[in-house]
Amino acid sequence: MQRKIAVLVEVDLDGRYVRVSVTGALTRTNQQALHPVLRRARTTLPAARVSVDLTCARELEPATVDLLRGAVEHDEDLRGAVEILVPEVEPAEPAAAAVDARRRMRAKVLHRRSAGLAGPALGTAS
Repeated sequence: MQRKIAVLVEVDLDGRYVRVSVTGALTRTNQQALHPVLRRARTTLPAARVSVDLTCARELEPATVDLLRGAVEHDEDLRGAVEILVPEVEPAEPAAAAVDARRRMRAKVLHRRSAGLAGPALGTAS
């Protein structure tokens, strides 16, 4: 079984805040895929504060978080502009936590998308 991550990038309308939500299994190898995403966010929106949310990751090794923090500190464009959020406790059941994380992420996205949609017209005759 291949251990993968899924990444959702959210940008506020003013371009001052970027949130990178990560789900799946974050490993020493695939954490490197986040580096270009973070650099792209900073290049596109230089004044933006970038937040990397790892709280919904199914698997998360402490060494992986240290590698990601080290990469952020080493890159002068990212240093001081990227915040890494980690879960307080490790989930008890990885599979159940992953499903819950995906559901929460999809619900957030759908809620935000639907907030901008107009409702059906009331009082119209067919």
